[in-house]
Amino acid sequence: MLTDSADATVLLRLDEADELAAAWVFALAERRGIRALLIKGPALHLHGLRDERVSADVDLLVEPARFDELCQAIAESGWTKRPSGFLGELTTVHSVTFLRDGWPCDLDVHSFFPGFLADPAVVFEALWRHRWALPLAHHDCLALDKVSGALVLGLHSLRGATIQARHLDELEQLVRTPFTDEERADLCALARETGCVATLETVLPRLGVHVEPTAEELASPGLRDWRERVTAGSHGSYFWMLALRKSRWSKRPRILWRAVWPTRRDLLVARPETIDTFRGRTRARLARWGRGIRSAPAGLRAVWTHRRGVSP
Repeated sequence: MLTDSADATVLLRLDEADELAAAWVFALAERRGIRALLIKGPALHLHGLRDERVSADVDLLVEPARFDELCQAIAESGWTKRPSGFLGELTTVHSVTFLRDGWPCDLDVHSFFPGFLADPAVVFEALWRHRWALPLAHHDCLALDKVSGALVLGLHSLRGATIQARHLDELEQLVRTPFTDEERADLCALARETGCVATLETVLPRLGVHVEPTAEELASPGLRDWRERVTAGSHGSYFWMLALRKSRWSKRPRILWRAVWPTRRDLLVARPETIDTFRGRTRARLARWGRGIRSAPAGLRAVWTHRRGVSP
């Protein structure tokens, strides 16, 4: 509902907010001549790739050369960047998440999508050719078609399948989706063009797509990083290892200290439910150490395996 006060607040259901936010951000991009694509959302259900569900955010892939421009336009329109902890600032390079008071959904704006190893500009152009009109809130948005959506869903599900049952379930539903011979041929061509044959090596054959990755894809450092990330799962200890490895030696002592003793802000950003008292923060740090110790072996195994060039 809308209130009549000067501080008007919009109360929306999540499904309503998703549609309105998608329509709004597409209208914003179109006014500036910026190309964008919805990369998940309701299109996946409409194509029969996964069950219908309401997303907590609107995922948008933007042509890389105009990514910063669209992010600036979103910020100037009243949306704010989601607060990010120290680790997120070091390791999240592919997207920016925006929030707005009164809106229950986020805008998650991507410059590239993890798992596609080709140049981000090449990937965007390939996916742009597979765009599909999706009317939302009386506005024609552009989403991915069934073939391109299948690749994105496969990559997205693989990243979380080791620790989240929902992602594993979505992956199993994807591989049970029927595809025509023409669609499988398109999957083969698009996977090679976007550089995700090797990253989807456990998924494509189950879709009836048999294709060999190029030598360039197999030699990509991004493939080793991808395999390491999938093997380790989404555990925090692995991301600290990643941040340490990719930083300069001079910055590593500070990173290591923040891993051991997170600041008050980092605690509250990562775990908003933390009781903001000395005792509450101490309990949160102790719980965090426990989670880190439990997840460290998986991260170490992933790093050791793939740094030695062993396939999963």
